[in-house]
Amino acid sequence: MRLKASEVRRTIAGLVLGLYLGGAQAMPAAPDLRVDGELLPGKSIALLEQVLSRVKFNTDPQQLRRGLLENHLLAREVAGELNAQSRSDLDASVEMEAGNLLEQYYGRAGRQDLRPFLRQPQPLSAQRLREVLAPASRGLVENSLQLSPEQQREAAQVELIRWQFPGQPEQRLDLLFLYQGDNIQGQVELQQGNLEYLAQQVHTRVQRDYLWFRLAQDGFTPVERQGLKALVRDRLVRQRYLHQIGLYSDFHHESDALRELAAKVTDAEAQAYYQRNRARYRNVAGVQAAHIRLPDQASADRIHAELQQGLAFDEAVRRYSLAQDKDRTPPGDLGPIRPEDGELDLLRKTALIQKADTLSQPMRIGGAFEIVRVRSREDRQLPLSDRSVRYEVNQAVAREKLAAESEARLGRLLASARVEGL
Repeated sequence: MRLKASEVRRTIAGLVLGLYLGGAQAMPAAPDLRVDGELLPGKSIALLEQVLSRVKFNTDPQQLRRGLLENHLLAREVAGELNAQSRSDLDASVEMEAGNLLEQYYGRAGRQDLRPFLRQPQPLSAQRLREVLAPASRGLVENSLQLSPEQQREAAQVELIRWQFPGQPEQRLDLLFLYQGDNIQGQVELQQGNLEYLAQQVHTRVQRDYLWFRLAQDGFTPVERQGLKALVRDRLVRQRYLHQIGLYSDFHHESDALRELAAKVTDAEAQAYYQRNRARYRNVAGVQAAHIRLPDQASADRIHAELQQGLAFDEAVRRYSLAQDKDRTPPGDLGPIRPEDGELDLLRKTALIQKADTLSQPMRIGGAFEIVRVRSREDRQLPLSDRSVRYEVNQAVAREKLAAESEARLGRLLASARVEGL
């Protein structure tokens, strides 16, 4: 749903009401951590520990400090190795994650109406938003999210809101600052003229600023506030670097480094890994299964419940199934099902992915509802010579090598660092 400009103004003012006050607990004492003379403030670490302890009650302070040290050492070492994709929206992500930490730190114990601190939000239409931020050219561009110098100047002149907290200078949020501080997905929403998203982001920026103001009021020095952001940045840089080289990622992600190492995996290395992990390379050779066909969802749910309560499957097929194969032996038998049996229908494909002696949930297939029971299942060992197996094995061996190299690099950094306060 898209909002009109007047609705956006009301939404911004309303959303800013929801600022969290109070809720912060007594700060545990924590010494400063110094790494080669660089300060990681103890008070910043203590705040992080307090927030993490709410998620994981048995957070070990010593392990946390060790992890922060490793994050800092590795981030300092690899920051210059991040590619453009890894660096993109890094600053925005740091601000976002640090702001989220403060929200968790202060909690929901209290709310305060911040409207007295706000100046009148400026109206902005979806059309105007698109005009300012949309790609200048309709042709092929390298990065459609990158604003031209003219667009940047124009966006900087679009003021969204002003606010001022007691004793602080007046703050101004313009469209350029908001856009450049957003992540890639957010920039797409803004380019498309999503006023509701814009209002949410304005609210978030004002809320974050209030929480940083509140943190200063609670005695955190500029160094300690900046220290909290530095802890967040270290973690994100480490995370993005590991993702970039092919670690700390989803299965399908393949980096250049991972691809290069995988291509160099020898037959002996692949065989050794395959033998250690044979169970991972098994798939179904065939199943023996039967089914019940029922007319509607209600009937299927009722019969499924009866089966769960002990009704014999064969008896259920004879009593309720609409399919002609109910008179087979065993009732509802689907015959042997093997993956290589040509064009398998959905009913048989479903049976192939079930475990032995299991019952499926009711499924709508071809206008009826089906329940499948797999009586038996035979698995087979896939050979290393299978192309898909060899590909996965090479990837796994390469990941092991990358992880070992990364650990060795971190070990060298730890050994050479001058650390105080760990």
